[in-house]
Amino acid sequence: MFSQNGLGLDDVLLVPSASDVLPNEIDISTQVAENMTLSIPVVGATRFAAVANAIDFAKEGTLAILPVQLSTPENVTKIKQLDNQYLVGVSVEAADTVDELVQAGADVVQVLPTDNQNFLVKNISEIKSGFNALPVWIGPVDDLEIAKQSLLAGADTIIIGTTAGQPLQHTVTTVMDFAEQAAKFDKNVILGSDIQYTGDVVKALAAGAVATMIDEKMITDSVSDNLFQISGGLRSGMGYTGSDNVETLRQKAQFVQITSAGLTESHPHDIASIKAAPNYHHV
Repeated sequence: MFSQNGLGLDDVLLVPSASDVLPNEIDISTQVAENMTLSIPVVGATRFAAVANAIDFAKEGTLAILPVQLSTPENVTKIKQLDNQYLVGVSVEAADTVDELVQAGADVVQVLPTDNQNFLVKNISEIKSGFNALPVWIGPVDDLEIAKQSLLAGADTIIIGTTAGQPLQHTVTTVMDFAEQAAKFDKNVILGSDIQYTGDVVKALAAGAVATMIDEKMITDSVSDNLFQISGGLRSGMGYTGSDNVETLRQKAQFVQITSAGLTESHPHDIASIKAAPNYHHV
C-alpha cells in the first residue's frame, strides 16, 4: 500500500516479473486515440516544440505539440508538405482558430486551460461538435474536477501537469488517480511534466498514462539520437516487468516504494563512463 500522501517518480521502483520476451520483440507503440498510434510513447511538449523539432518528432513516428504562437496554418502546412503522413499537433486557447488548423492538416489539438472553467468547457464542446473525430487534448491540468468536466465536455485526453510549470506533487499517484478518472469515460491521460529519465517514462506508463511529454530535460542531443536511446530504455524496462507491449505494462506492472538510498542505488554507479548518454545527467 502507498502512503496516504502519495508517491513521486523517485519514490518507486517497478517490481520485476518473469519474462520470456526479448527487448527487440517488445512493441513500444501506443494508441493515443481511436485512429492514432504513436511509434513510441513520448510527445514533444509545447514549451519545447519548435517547427524544426516537430518535424524531427514526426519523422520518428510520433509528434510534438506546437506552442500557441507557432500553431498556425502555415506551419502545419509546412510540416505536412514534407510528408502527408507526418503527425502534427497544435495548441489553442480558444475554439475559433481550430477550423483553419484542421483544414491545414493538424492531427491533434491541445486546448490550454484558462481560469474560466466554463470557457474551457465551451471550447472543448465547440471543437468536438465541429470535428468529432479530431483528438482533443486538454492540459496541463492538475485538478481532478477540471479533468472530469473536460471529459464530460468531450475531451479525449487529459495532459497532467501544472499550469505554472512547477513539478507535480506525488506524480505516480496523481497519474493513477487521473487515469482512473479517464477510464470511466474510456479516455486517456498523458503525463505532461517531470520526465527526466527513460525510467520515468516506464513508470508513468505503468501508472496508467498512454504516453509522456518530454522536453529539453530528455532531448539534449538530436531528437533521433535521444529517441533511439529512449526506445532502448523502454524495451529494457518493459522487459524487466515481463511486458511485451505498452498496454500490458499499464495493466499489470506493480510498484514498490523505495528510499532515497534505493534511488541512488538504482542509477548506474561505480562504473567508468566511456561515453555519456545524450540525456543522462544523474548527479
